[in-house]
Amino acid sequence: MDLQALLWFVEIAHCGSFSEAARRLVEPSSNLSRRIAKLESDLGERLLTRTTRALSLTDAGRQLLPLAEQMLTDQQAVLDWRDSQQEPNGTLRVTAPGSFARGPLTPWVIRYRQQFPSVQVELIHSNDYLNFQAHRLDFAFRQGPLPDSTLHAKRLFSIHYGVFVSPGWLTKHGPVTEIARLNAHQVITTGATSAVLPWWFRSGVWQPAQISYLFDDFDQCLQAAAEGEGPTFASHYQAQPWLASGELVEVLAEERADPIGFHLVYPTRTHRSRKSLSFQQHIEQEVRQFGPAEGLVLPE
Repeated sequence: MDLQALLWFVEIAHCGSFSEAARRLVEPSSNLSRRIAKLESDLGERLLTRTTRALSLTDAGRQLLPLAEQMLTDQQAVLDWRDSQQEPNGTLRVTAPGSFARGPLTPWVIRYRQQFPSVQVELIHSNDYLNFQAHRLDFAFRQGPLPDSTLHAKRLFSIHYGVFVSPGWLTKHGPVTEIARLNAHQVITTGATSAVLPWWFRSGVWQPAQISYLFDDFDQCLQAAAEGEGPTFASHYQAQPWLASGELVEVLAEERADPIGFHLVYPTRTHRSRKSLSFQQHIEQEVRQFGPAEGLVLPE
């Protein structure tokens, strides 16, 4: 049985397309098609129905999917049990948003590996909610509610978000005193999987309609806003250098939503490897030592 092909089948089923699964797995679509065709041949069943417009599971595919997911879970449980008997070692695969990975996470990971040199760390920068099984992930740093009930989330801190513009932009376009006024302007925003992320306010969620820039990193958004390109929505923590220099100011502060939780996410398993336990303990210690910072709410 080709376990790799089964893993890819699970990811394709979750994504709903070969192209999106190939993008997330960082594999050519042709490789996925070839391996899935071989898997179908080995099983003697058609698993997927493909047309130019859509992809769907056959009856056999729908029956196989939960079995394949359980097989991958059981395989990981055996590996976790083995690892739990040893000192931290092996490969630790972690995903995080790019701005967080390039910010505090990188030195945290370096200090972790200096303590446990037998662990190889793979850090994947992504705003997407990557599938844990398909990407063989140990941890993900994510904010907001979890889409998958099989995962456990440990809140590390909460983040205040706001809307920021340059003083020059305000001089040219006038004040922004209510959310509805944003509809009249092109904004700078972030996205995941080419989808625009919403802006959270106390009174509800606002979805940008006119977009001048779609970045995958809040720092890029803030830089463009500081250049007078329009309003952007970003974390207060990342906006601090621009606010301190006067290059940006906050608008709609009275509409600021409650802070959004930022979590360390990992699979719920009976046996957790020592590398996983040691990494979680290390991250929690790093957060405790991080100290107060503008825009972040740390746990009590």
